[in-house]
Amino acid sequence: MQGLNLNNSIAKKIWMYFIESKDTVVKTELESKSAVAKLLGVQHLVITNHLDKLIKGGVNGHYIFNHELKDLELEKLIAFSSLRKTRNRTVWAYNAITLDLITDSFNCIQKAAEFFNVDYRSVVRHLDTELATKKGNYLVLFFNDKLIDLKRKELLNNFKLAKKETEIWVYKKLASASSFQRNEDWGCVADDRFILMNSNETGFSSKHLAAKELKLSHKTISKFLNVHKDYKGLYFYSIKL
Repeated sequence: MQGLNLNNSIAKKIWMYFIESKDTVVKTELESKSAVAKLLGVQHLVITNHLDKLIKGGVNGHYIFNHELKDLELEKLIAFSSLRKTRNRTVWAYNAITLDLITDSFNCIQKAAEFFNVDYRSVVRHLDTELATKKGNYLVLFFNDKLIDLKRKELLNNFKLAKKETEIWVYKKLASASSFQRNEDWGCVADDRFILMNSNETGFSSKHLAAKELKLSHKTISKFLNVHKDYKGLYFYSIKL
């Protein structure tokens, strides 16, 4: 019997996945492609064409496989499904420091990506995470919905940075300076009365290096980062002002 092909007419089990959210996946096991076609109300050929393929939208939102997915395969499917769902959503981009809108809302992910000159996947990764990410001259929080006042107050001076957003810009407050000037894009900007502490006129590449150079603790820098308050005349930011 070895080497003989299985009869293609024999029904083979099918696993169907519907992604409600990254935390909720509905898995259905069916006896055949015909059973799947009947359940979804489509032709048998549609099921055959979608079997074991990541096609945008699946079959009415269902993704079909001839085997039960392993953990890594399922993670890939969830990521693919999430990407598809979010690309056409409205995007609201907020200045992480001031929680003001940077511009009008974008009607899709791609428009937001074009505005910040990044790949759309970069926007998707940070959407609704409440983690600020550097995009050009901005430190941005991306959301699918416009923030209500209560949420804005909660995030103001209390946001977290996305991973790898480690650059630190440190400014020294001179004796004649009283405050930062306002700026529409950033919310504040250093004028001639504020100087960068890095002699190379660049930011420190990490919090560790800033703490070592300035002889401060990581905790101190974290506490005063992006809050417009000084520590012994020093202001700490995640982006150049």
